[in-house]
Amino acid sequence: MAHMEMISAMVYQLMEGATIQEIKAAGLEGHYTEHGRALYPVNAQGAPFTVDYFAVTGDPIADLAEDMAAEQKARAVYEHLMDLTDNPEILAPLSFLRQREVVHYQRFLELYNYYLEKGYGKKDCKLNNW
Repeated sequence: MAHMEMISAMVYQLMEGATIQEIKAAGLEGHYTEHGRALYPVNAQGAPFTVDYFAVTGDPIADLAEDMAAEQKARAVYEHLMDLTDNPEILAPLSFLRQREVVHYQRFLELYNYYLEKGYGKKDCKLNNW
């Protein structure tokens, strides 16, 4: 959620002094029509943020694999956003967020490997010879 707040704050700051012509040129007239310059977190296709995006099974192996995938996806999105600008005031926080994704991925991977080494789930899982 903190990442969404940071990205939303950056979009707000970029739109804060924008003229209607600049908003239209950026393709944000739909957002402006419904929300003005206010924050309304959506994905690139306009689907609003929802907690439905959080996938939790209660199984640490499955949940950690999901967490690692989410970190990698977020890292890729930040890199794509960085490709779209040369503004240092935008690049700095995006770079920070990207690096956090890398660190989070590494920590999740360490825990994932720990659980695998301890044999978590062996008696319950018949796949992959567990």
